[in-house]
Amino acid sequence: LVGEFDSLQQANEYALVVLAMNLDCWMQMEAQDRRYRLFAERVFLVAIEEEFRLYAEEQAVPGDRRLEVPLYRPGVEFFLLWILVLGFVFMNQTEALEDQFCSSSVGIFTHGEWYRAFTSLFLHGDVPHLVGNLLVGGIFCVFVAHTLGPSLGWIAILACGTLGNILTSWIHYPDPHLSLGASTATFGALGLLVGAGCAVAWRARSVRRLGGAVLPVIAGSILLGWLGAGGGDPSARVDVLAHVMGFGVGALIGLTIALVRSNFQVVESLAP
Repeated sequence: LVGEFDSLQQANEYALVVLAMNLDCWMQMEAQDRRYRLFAERVFLVAIEEEFRLYAEEQAVPGDRRLEVPLYRPGVEFFLLWILVLGFVFMNQTEALEDQFCSSSVGIFTHGEWYRAFTSLFLHGDVPHLVGNLLVGGIFCVFVAHTLGPSLGWIAILACGTLGNILTSWIHYPDPHLSLGASTATFGALGLLVGAGCAVAWRARSVRRLGGAVLPVIAGSILLGWLGAGGGDPSARVDVLAHVMGFGVGALIGLTIALVRSNFQVVESLAP
């Protein structure tokens, strides 16, 4: 016996909790007191009781503290446009174009060429560099569109990449530093997901909800390992600092957007 309930609805809710643990359960109604009893395998009793406790705590949270990140359209049309633009730029890319539009610490802070922080996101060193950002980065960008909305999501992604490049150039300045590629925006997308996940966990006061933030961190670690840390070799063309800056900016922006949205949700719920 793992639980006794006064109503069938409540018994069904807790039965779903057990089923969500990929465990079997069965229900029995006692005719004498009209109570519903929920049973499961004895070996899982402790785990089920702990899951019931966590579920009850979560349900006890006031409604104004429950923040759910709604799912929006994936914005596939924006992703396809992103592929077309990056592909077109790469096919017409020249050394002169790279010199003029790549991110440059000297160009940005000495000559005031701030556009470089944005335009460098559309330049790539070679085909594997481009394909990696399109395939891997595209997945995270679609997740961001799902979480923040297609328009806001892509604006935030490009903003994270741009700000990440500016911060990277600022840290290197006055030493010359050149970089190009959309990977700063890719890690910015990861940061946006982490920030939104942290906002959900904070408003719900639930450590369990941090799963939405932990998974992108793990994915980012795997991606960074796959891309390589560069090892100080200039030929590696891996700007780890830009990745970190993009991720950090994304986490702050994602957290801010999710919290601001939650405050609007609270205001709307209190409105007459």
